[in-house]
Amino acid sequence: MKKKVSLTVLWLVMAGVIAAHVSWVKKDNGYLWVVDGRDIDIQGQVKNSWVRWTRSCDQVTRLSEQDPVYQQAQDLIKAYSPPHSQSAQLASVWTTGAWTLAETEFKQLLPAVVVIHSTDTGSAIVPHAVWSGTTLPWLAAPHIRQYLGAQAPGIPADLLDCFEPQSASFR
Repeated sequence: MKKKVSLTVLWLVMAGVIAAHVSWVKKDNGYLWVVDGRDIDIQGQVKNSWVRWTRSCDQVTRLSEQDPVYQQAQDLIKAYSPPHSQSAQLASVWTTGAWTLAETEFKQLLPAVVVIHSTDTGSAIVPHAVWSGTTLPWLAAPHIRQYLGAQAPGIPADLLDCFEPQSASFR
C-alpha cells in the first residue's frame, strides 16, 4: 500500500473511532463533551483552571470548627428554615472581612452554600444568596460562584474565587 493511501486510511479510521466515542451535547446550561457516555464539563474545567491560576487567597481564611465565626454561621443556618435546617453540618466555612461563605449539608434538605454578611448590627444570611442543590453533570464551583456573585452584590471576588466545594454532594 502506498504511503499516501495508508495515511488517508489511518486518518479515516481515527476519525471513525473518535466519532464513535466522543461527541458534543447541548443541554440547558450549555455544551457538554461526552466521552463513552460520560459527561465532561469542559467549560467548567477551563473556568476552574483560570480561577486557580489567577486568584489571590491571602485575605481569605478557611475557618475551623473552633472559630466563633464558624459557630455563628452554623447557628444562623440552623435557624434559617427550621425544622429541617437544624440538621445542618458545615462542610467548609470561608471568610474575608465582613463576608462569610458556608457550605452545608442536611439530613433531609439538598446541600447548600450560604452567603453571610456582618454589619455593626449583627450578621445575617444575605437574602437570595443561597445556592441549594447539585449542579450535575456540570462542575459545581463555577456555577455556584457565578450565582452567588450575582445574588450578593458587594461580596469580595477573592472570597468567591477561593471557595472550593468540599462536600461530596458537589463533586
